Amino acid sequence: MAFIATLARDRLPDWPALLLGYALATVLIGYALPWCERRRPGNRAVSLIRFAGPLLVLPFVYAAAARTVLVLHGRYLDEAVTTWETALFGTSPNAAVAALATPPLTEVLMLCYFSFYGCFLLPFILRGQGRAALAERYLFAALLTLLTCYLGFIAVPLAGPALEQPPGYLIAAVQDHIMRTLDPPGTCFPSPHVAGAWITLLCLRRSLSVPARRVLWTLTSGLTVAVVYAGYHYVVDVVAGLAVALAVHAVTKRYAERPARPRIPL
Repeated sequence: MAFIATLARDRLPDWPALLLGYALATVLIGYALPWCERRRPGNRAVSLIRFAGPLLVLPFVYAAAARTVLVLHGRYLDEAVTTWETALFGTSPNAAVAALATPPLTEVLMLCYFSFYGCFLLPFILRGQGRAALAERYLFAALLTLLTCYLGFIAVPLAGPALEQPPGYLIAAVQDHIMRTLDPPGTCFPSPHVAGAWITLLCLRRSLSVPARRVLWTLTSGLTVAVVYAGYHYVVDVVAGLAVALAVHAVTKRYAERPARPRIPL
């Protein structure tokens, strides 16, 4: 991301602030927090903060990616995507799914969509259960998935379907407020919600009880439908998000299964 900001600095008025932010994030995660943990070995609070370090800088990286989405193409590519999807399906998938909307269905699907935010709590829950290795593997895979999506925002900038969220009840209203205030345009392809939900399922499905696994499958499937139903994403965003999750899972699984190399003392 810093490399892209440097190359496109003539199109980014705030590129110095972006580079400074990336530099501070690097210092925090790569040097400051490990140094603190070495100075205070065994301190649970310091260890927890170091574990959470990447999540602490994720909002900045997300916002920075959103400000960078137009540096490659200079415009949003929604017209091309909607034309392609309409030609493929014979109609707009977003409009076709939205035609089935009812307030109870909207509330159920928005509950599935809202459950995505729980993904950020799962690493801490796993860690608190004494499953630190699983928590670290999951956090690494989830962050790699999201950061890949952020790069995708730049490769294919999409403002998203221009549709109103179907009427619902409490959860739908809360989620609509979140989208209106915190979701910038251009953060569509690949869908980070779909990618994040599916990498969670792929990473944890074998480590959960059967009831928990069924709940996770239900929420993930519902979220996948909800992003199109609510007009947050195109179908192509969903497919790309699922592809990112599958690719990251395959890579991280293969990496985790490699035999550990013996450490050579310096």
